[in-house]
Amino acid sequence: MKPLLDNLPREIFEAARIDGCGPVRLFVSIVLPMSRPILGVVSIFAVLASWKDYLWPLLILGNTSLQPLSVRLPAIAAQTDLRRLPRPHVDRLFRAIVGFLVFQRASFADRARRSLKG
Repeated sequence: MKPLLDNLPREIFEAARIDGCGPVRLFVSIVLPMSRPILGVVSIFAVLASWKDYLWPLLILGNTSLQPLSVRLPAIAAQTDLRRLPRPHVDRLFRAIVGFLVFQRASFADRARRSLKG
């Protein structure tokens, strides 16, 4: 994918910058539409690779104790109360977000003070 992005014409980027495009607008309006074909190919390859990672163990491994979690998960989900499963993960995520918000101001203030020291 990198060779395709390296071969995009620089004149188009220069013209967009002259017209006042910022970096985000340049990416959304110029780079993404021009790289749509390669993104489609990469997406297809990613889906096929994921499907192969699921299908191969499903067909080959008859013993359920040897099958990876990606294959066993649908069978496990049928036997598990899914309402209780994500609760601990949500609790941990909530604690991490609260901790970040509490210490965010002090951390950014410290970074700003250190960067201005000279």
